[in-house]
Amino acid sequence: MLKVGDIATLKLDGVAFGGVALGRIEGVVVFVPFGVDGDEVRIEITEVKKNYCRARIEEILVPSPARIEAKCPYFTICGGCQYQHISYEHQLELKEKQVAESFERIGKMKAPPVGKIIPSPLVYNYRGKAEFHIDCDDKGELRVGFIDEGGAFPVDIKRCEIVDETINNEMKKLRDDIASGKRTVDETRNIIWSQNDFLAAPLIPRTVKGKEFRVPYSGFFQTNLSLVDELVDTVIRMGNFEDSDTVCDCYCGSGLFSLFLAPRVKKILGIEGDGQSVKCARANLRDHELTNAKFFKGDVEKLLRENVIKGKVPVDAVLLDPPRIGCARKVLDAIAKIRPAKIVYVSCDPVTQARDIRYLMERGFSLRELQPIDMFPQTGHIEVVASITDGSR
Repeated sequence: MLKVGDIATLKLDGVAFGGVALGRIEGVVVFVPFGVDGDEVRIEITEVKKNYCRARIEEILVPSPARIEAKCPYFTICGGCQYQHISYEHQLELKEKQVAESFERIGKMKAPPVGKIIPSPLVYNYRGKAEFHIDCDDKGELRVGFIDEGGAFPVDIKRCEIVDETINNEMKKLRDDIASGKRTVDETRNIIWSQNDFLAAPLIPRTVKGKEFRVPYSGFFQTNLSLVDELVDTVIRMGNFEDSDTVCDCYCGSGLFSLFLAPRVKKILGIEGDGQSVKCARANLRDHELTNAKFFKGDVEKLLRENVIKGKVPVDAVLLDPPRIGCARKVLDAIAKIRPAKIVYVSCDPVTQARDIRYLMERGFSLRELQPIDMFPQTGHIEVVASITDGSR
């Protein structure tokens, strides 16, 4: 029986979604952060649960062929990255496998239709936005950085390897201004966008597929600047949209997908909970002289019920891009009642996505395709686009 403090030798044989490696001792699963399949390691048990244990690496006895030297000096301390010690080619293999495993385990599907993962053109310096935590340590020393791997405190960093270099430049300026007294710490968190002249500009300009696009300073936008165009193209391809379609764009943000869908379909109904994002969505489409979209602020389930179900507006397709927690059960019930011919579901968490798609499949829908896209190199996160159709048609 394993107990906290035990030292053991372990051969790691997998990496779970989220980035933690695993092996087995006498049939008990042991999770080991910052390992990789193929490593033979000496570990110390740090936590014992009923069905599994957690451990930390004491020594790497035989490194995996996929193990490389991490680029960032804060790796394993800062909580931003989980995969810098793994070659990028192997990161892609792991993520593709993790998507399949999520749909097999959570979605209860045999041989889920997972396509070849789309790699990122940039494996470092790809993030277009970062949120820095600002405070002082016990000695009064300024800390500007990200929360540590254990989630307890900010790690003071001088630069981040995965953000656009203009963000690192602004972070240095922010740090210098605070240290010199030019700027006071009013907020414990500070968002910095890439290639932006002001730390807190009301609207942030982005360019997608040659079109200028604006988002609120505190709003959501896809993280990987080098893959946004590819993501948009993937959504359009997998939706197989037609010029006669009415599309409901749920969790539409500032209208990213609506902007490129509008010229291809009859009508778009966009739904978003953030009022500033809704204003941006309206302005973004208006700026490009697109008039066949209407955007509504509010709860997705409520607005689906009022505008589509009760309003009897026929919807041919639904586009979903919810937060990481996935869709609320009431939202899925509303979609099942609408019975669109096709659904495109964009997610940064294949576990909650698999759960939601399984729920829809139990109500007569069919999963056609899963396309992983590596929007988050060096981390345990994965973007997946799913194509779903109404199996009763």
